[in-house]
Amino acid sequence: MSKFVNVDDLRELSIADFLARLGHHPVRKSGKELFYHSMLRETKRATPSLTVWDEGGMWLDRGGPNATGIHGGGIVQLGLAYWPQLSFVEVLNKIKETCDMHVSMIPAYKPVQYPTESQPKGYTFELVRAQPIGKNFVLTKYLESRGILDVADGHLNEIYYRNRHQTDNERPFYAIGWKNELSNWEFANAKGFKSSIGAKGISVIPGNPHHTALFEGYMDYLSWLKIKRPVPVPTAIVLNSIVQLRTAMERIKDVPVIDVYFDNDEPGRGCTKRLMETFPYARDRSDEYHGYKDYNDKLMNRMEHEIHHERAGPKR
Repeated sequence: MSKFVNVDDLRELSIADFLARLGHHPVRKSGKELFYHSMLRETKRATPSLTVWDEGGMWLDRGGPNATGIHGGGIVQLGLAYWPQLSFVEVLNKIKETCDMHVSMIPAYKPVQYPTESQPKGYTFELVRAQPIGKNFVLTKYLESRGILDVADGHLNEIYYRNRHQTDNERPFYAIGWKNELSNWEFANAKGFKSSIGAKGISVIPGNPHHTALFEGYMDYLSWLKIKRPVPVPTAIVLNSIVQLRTAMERIKDVPVIDVYFDNDEPGRGCTKRLMETFPYARDRSDEYHGYKDYNDKLMNRMEHEIHHERAGPKR
């Protein structure tokens, strides 16, 4: 476990996605507010007491704090309240692992104000510009390391964006971006941080309307496209966050052939189970990357094997 975690990176993570990965889902939604039965303490199930403002990265438990004394804040405060037995650094690493971030980071901590019902919550990020891939060296090397640079053209862009709440930082951040069905940008940077500019949504790549393939992430979709080279290509749906599973299920209710390529981990298997309970004729295709977390993990392992074989050279 890494001892170094950058709190600023964690603060931009989706709280709704974090909770979904822990098995907690909203019972209703109103505007930008998601309402949950509190997972922080024993409560009656009559009224959901925990509210999440996902775009603002904040939460509030109106039923009060648990033994930690924490009843609201950002994702770090939520982690501290959820794992009261862990140390501060252990909680940061636990959040990182839960959200599948692949980066070691540096400690930093700033107090976060608790939200109130009167506080307006806007979107954190704003787009500066978008351009074709291949111009930013760091992002190009990132796509090469994931094994998908050769299939990324036409699917991905380089985007530059700002955090609206960091007015002292004029230099934009950069990431790989792709559009969701709301015409907003989903993005991932070279450190593994994922978010969106505007509201999150599923991404739909048109293909055969009678056959749909579902993926958790866009990298997995492109890895599948590279390895499998399907002909004809089915319509692909990328969740971008497992919170979007219900939206995806609405989109496929009239599709006769459904292939599911979710991750081989607990959240992914949970999503597959939920989907196949509704669509029992859907096919779980995770056996195609058995032994790996997802399709991109399989592709990257194949690349490492090929590089090792080339360096070893032919046997004499």
